[in-house]
Amino acid sequence: MDGERFPLRVEQITAAGFEEWRVGDTLPESLCEHWQLVYLFSGMAEEHGDGRTVTLRAGQLWFHRPGETVAMRAVGEVPPEVLRVVFSCPGTALDELYGRPWRIDMAERLRMQQIAAAVGELFTSAPEPGGIPVRKGEPPFGAEQYLCASLELLLIQLIRARRRTRRLSTRARQERDQQALVDHVRTYFSRNLARELSVAQVCRDCGVSRARLQKAFRARLHQGAMETFSAMKMERAKELLAAGCTPGETAGRLGFADGAYFSRCFRRAEGMSPREYCRKLRPADAKSATNRHGTPSNVHVTKPGGEVE
Repeated sequence: MDGERFPLRVEQITAAGFEEWRVGDTLPESLCEHWQLVYLFSGMAEEHGDGRTVTLRAGQLWFHRPGETVAMRAVGEVPPEVLRVVFSCPGTALDELYGRPWRIDMAERLRMQQIAAAVGELFTSAPEPGGIPVRKGEPPFGAEQYLCASLELLLIQLIRARRRTRRLSTRARQERDQQALVDHVRTYFSRNLARELSVAQVCRDCGVSRARLQKAFRARLHQGAMETFSAMKMERAKELLAAGCTPGETAGRLGFADGAYFSRCFRRAEGMSPREYCRKLRPADAKSATNRHGTPSNVHVTKPGGEVE
């Protein structure tokens, strides 16, 4: 009866680590005594388990069963950030998630970030990638219980989502996957507004092909991925200008090496220069500036007829 009410339980976290690997680093073969979750926040890695090899990309999740021989190699051009959690979970519920890589949606990614933060509260990473994480002597109150609960919620979310997916039409699944990809890349964009990005770099960091990236953005937003990135930069530029930053400061904070190029991009997007936009935002300042450079505001002008202006 208890198994029907609580079909999935995470009883213990055996080991966990969240670390960046150098490209070419390897995790030596080891026997996995419990379930193991592997998730890539960035980059690419080859994950090995009992004779099978799968290439995981940013945003993908993989599970190893108890009894597997596990190994990993960091590949590609971007150093991968890898979350690995070894945990005890009795029963057969996780069999639904075994055997293929999963690309998770936005809600699940937020949960994954929560899990990564909880791992950092409970374990200290090894000095070198692939080493054994050390459990902290005095973690925050309820640290392991919190991590177990967060992991349980993620696993329940995943199983529910996969069961719903089976009932979706092919078109509905495609639209859902496209929206999840667009949301993922837009989050990546928001974290990198201070950089100049290329399509190739976005594809590498987000683990997606150029064709799939552009198809998703055209279908969901009716514009290309880099057009979206440029629009997000200009929105941030307006926020900075409204907060009092100069055009030069704004250009620097958004990764524009050339202020003139920033001005051209801004004019193309908004129909006016950054300085014109500032004057539009603060007409009182512009009037004050006119007084300073024209007629001082504390000087009274006598009009013909003796009237004072």
